[in-house]
Amino acid sequence: MATVSIIKATYSDIALETLLAPFGGMGQFVKQNEKVLLKVNLLSAKEPEKAVTTHPELVRAVAKASKKAGAEPYIGDSPAGPFSKRSLKKAYKRSGLENLAQEEEVPLNFNTGVKKLDIPEGKRLHRSPFCDYALNADKIIALPKLKTHSFQYLTLACKIMYGAVPGLTKAKYHAQFPRKVSFADMMLDVLTIVKPQLFIMDGILGMQGQGPGSGDPVQMGLVLASTDCVAMDISVCKILGIEPVGIPVLKRAKVRGLWPERIDYPLQRPGDVAYKGFRLPNTADHLLTGKKPPQKSPVITDKCIACGDCESICPKDAVKVKGRMAEVTYSKCIRCFCCHEVCPEDAIVLRSIKSG
Repeated sequence: MATVSIIKATYSDIALETLLAPFGGMGQFVKQNEKVLLKVNLLSAKEPEKAVTTHPELVRAVAKASKKAGAEPYIGDSPAGPFSKRSLKKAYKRSGLENLAQEEEVPLNFNTGVKKLDIPEGKRLHRSPFCDYALNADKIIALPKLKTHSFQYLTLACKIMYGAVPGLTKAKYHAQFPRKVSFADMMLDVLTIVKPQLFIMDGILGMQGQGPGSGDPVQMGLVLASTDCVAMDISVCKILGIEPVGIPVLKRAKVRGLWPERIDYPLQRPGDVAYKGFRLPNTADHLLTGKKPPQKSPVITDKCIACGDCESICPKDAVKVKGRMAEVTYSKCIRCFCCHEVCPEDAIVLRSIKSG
């Protein structure tokens, strides 16, 4: 059996003690002098109100609770693109985490070191580089964001530790595992190496539509906690009215025997906080309509400023900046949507094209 704690909350009143009371409080997870990684979702350098990253006020609440329990929290993630101090500083600053870190005296990770590790329980991935910032932690508290994802439909708790894989390696794995099911299996493999002791999900301001980088913020007013990432993601699906097995990572988790036999809801149940009308990305229309959708492809719009972020992240060299705009060679494109994910100008849309 797994336990998922769900409460209604705002960023000014997160009520973390209430959320964690069914587990015995934060002290059940972290101890005196332990180095505790607060693993945020820091996809890219976006402001908190864009709902792309974990909100600093949730991080603040968890940092305070960790300190109160005697632990030494620090904040970290590996954003999309190059894993460098420069990209980290930019993302920390714009996401509001830099200010929070100064105010609460919580260190931000700037260690970009990596180690290659074997993955004994891996189904798809048997060896991979992992970021030192995650490996060096005594404990990990993962702080995923409730939001959509154009390739995996939703990006929730099961995907949060993909940030323990460094920068551009994540894009490389899109080329290595281009199918949704193989990519989902690979993410579950990562979780066998870096295992958070606790997941606390920021669903106060979520994201719907064309996530994970350019969807629409949506007020949901929810925070969830669990020690089981699969149970947490199943619960979110129930809140949104989505069949959990339609989400690739949950489908593979079921095949791998990772679904709990029962989920206990000591506070609110999914039906108590059900959200109607949540919009999935257009790549997942079939989860609501039952009809197989036409294949979507990344299309560059005139918002493009030729910054080159899409070109640098594309694992198949399918996107090139030519003159004042980027162009996609669709014969090379594997529809991983990494370019769409990192575009700072939201200049890439996903739509059906006549030839590909």
